[in-house]
Amino acid sequence: MATKNILIVGATGQQGSATIKSLLELPKSDPPIHVLALTRDASSAKAKALAEAHKGVVDLVQGDATKPDPIFESQPKRSIDAIFIVTTPGKPREEDQAIPLIDAAVEHGVKHIVFSSVERGGDERSWTNPTNIDHFLQKHNIEIYLRDKAEREPGKFTWTIIRPVAFFDNLDAFGSMFAALMSASLRPDQKLQVVSVQDIGKFAAAALTDPAKWAGRAFGLAGDELSLDEHKEVFKRVTGTDLPQTFTILGKLLMWAMKDMGNMFRWFSAEGYGADIEARRKEIPTQNFEAWLRESSKKYKPKA
Repeated sequence: MATKNILIVGATGQQGSATIKSLLELPKSDPPIHVLALTRDASSAKAKALAEAHKGVVDLVQGDATKPDPIFESQPKRSIDAIFIVTTPGKPREEDQAIPLIDAAVEHGVKHIVFSSVERGGDERSWTNPTNIDHFLQKHNIEIYLRDKAEREPGKFTWTIIRPVAFFDNLDAFGSMFAALMSASLRPDQKLQVVSVQDIGKFAAAALTDPAKWAGRAFGLAGDELSLDEHKEVFKRVTGTDLPQTFTILGKLLMWAMKDMGNMFRWFSAEGYGADIEARRKEIPTQNFEAWLRESSKKYKPKA
């Protein structure tokens, strides 16, 4: 039976996992979806657990995005129809993670590429606002490369760019430091847009499986917009406890010690995200902070 083969980069990471989950929750399609889960280490516990949980539907593919030809050559009996690309800050640089993979995907006949980038002040503004935040700048450069490559090679492939804002899930990951960073950088009434990683997965899955609807679109993705005080109020109401927050001075020290982090939170204060929350919600319902706490948070449980 023919299948629609979709390659997911970072399959065991936050966004890759969320995208795979959303793909597998979609109604059965014709042809059926088959997920190729790219991981740097197919022997890792996370990778093995993923494959074991979805035998016959998810296959592991071990490979290096910076040297991507073997990834595609390892699938001689099936073509890859679409690919989800997410990059992570650090080494290798994000452009080195994504651009070789984009080139190899197009060379090997992939018809649709979905790239998870970052919001930079509005759908149109983001195209011309790389910012001075290094990982924002690199994602901006990847966007431009992807768009311009499609224009240089018309008819070969299409693309969708999803631009998430800050993650609700950072609260699970960084706990009390997340609130300290907000306190150190934002005015008490200043709002920060946030989104659930789960919702990134939903939009990515939609774009991967319905390219005709989503091709050529680059859009911000947010589920809520709250000040620190509003975060605290919602958290208290849902969990019955105070939002964890360490000393604000520690947030300031972290911004000083980590240049990219400091630039990002200063940018939040000076410019900030500009995603159209209501427009996205009309396309696919998204979680607000309260819904995320009740349904998705792995660390903080609602009160009985």
